[in-house]
Parts: sequence; structure tokens; C-alpha cells
Amino acid sequence: MKLGPFYFDTKEIFLLLLGVGIFVAKYFGWDIPFFDEQKLLLLTVLFFLVKGLLPAVHNENFLILALVALFLSLYLVEFQLLLFFLIAVFLFRLLKVI
Repeated sequence: MKLGPFYFDTKEIFLLLLGVGIFVAKYFGWDIPFFDEQKLLLLTVLFFLVKGLLPAVHNENFLILALVALFLSLYLVEFQLLLFFLIAVFLFRLLKVI
């Protein structure tokens, strides 16, 4: 889907809608069971940035990173989650996985 100078793949559209949905839930004070809305927004922005900066990311590896980060968001604070995500992306790039 092309909007002006931007081209959005289905994954980017899903991430954008997910981010808007989480923001609306946070704005109106709706609870998302088991998850903190702030951490989910952080993950959504990080995934959106990685998907935009590294367009050749393989979907399988990106899915594994997304699932692990999502489950770790239940236990870790935002800074630790950010560190895990950045270290994982760096290691993926270093080992030429993505």
C-alpha cells in the first residue's frame, strides 16, 4: 500500500494499527490483561523502526525476536527490554542472520 512517498507492507500496516490500538487503549484507560501498555508501545515502536531501517529482515527471524520480546515484556522493565532488543538486533546483524 502506497501513501504518498511511503510504501507500507502488510506487516507495517499491522504494526501501525496495533500501535494506534494500544495508544487508544492507554488513552481511555482500558486494561490489556497481563501486559503493560507502555511496554507494548515501546515494542511496537522498536519493531516499526527495525522494519523500516532493515527492510531485508527475514520474517521467521523477526517473528522469533517478536515472540521472545513479547514474552519477556511480562517480566522485564522497559530499559531491560530495550537492551535485550537492541543487543538481539545487533547480534542478528553481526552473525548475518538478518
